[in-house]
Amino acid sequence: MTRPLIILLVVFAIGAVFFGYNAYNKPHTNVAQSQASETLLASEIFVAFDTNEQAAMAIFSDRVIQLEGELLSKDLSNEKEPQILLKGNGEEGFVRCGFKPTELTKVLALTDSSTVKIKGICMGFNGSEELDLLDSKDVVLSNCIIIN
Repeated sequence: MTRPLIILLVVFAIGAVFFGYNAYNKPHTNVAQSQASETLLASEIFVAFDTNEQAAMAIFSDRVIQLEGELLSKDLSNEKEPQILLKGNGEEGFVRCGFKPTELTKVLALTDSSTVKIKGICMGFNGSEELDLLDSKDVVLSNCIIIN
């Protein structure tokens, strides 16, 4: 009885190691070379997440999307990931776009209230009814590039 159990555990351990190795070495998405699955206004994606987060996650999560919106502010406190905020839905929330350091010069060239087109990977929504730690809600995109 113990021999089949040991064999089963060894097979399970080998499978777990194989899965972990493949997950760790998974290639990253090249946003610049990827085609956007959706093209939207920043306000449209914010309303989609704010209205029905589960449905929006099913449509946008981990997908490359292209957004156009009005620049609200820039956050350059972290040089390794400069960020911009696009107006989402008035004062209720915004779209947070994180960039790689290679995009820093383009981010610096942006001016507040200008219209900007970006492409990035949608990571989801920060802001829930139960955890009201933030004053506002935001849709988060990562690995963004400026395309205009």
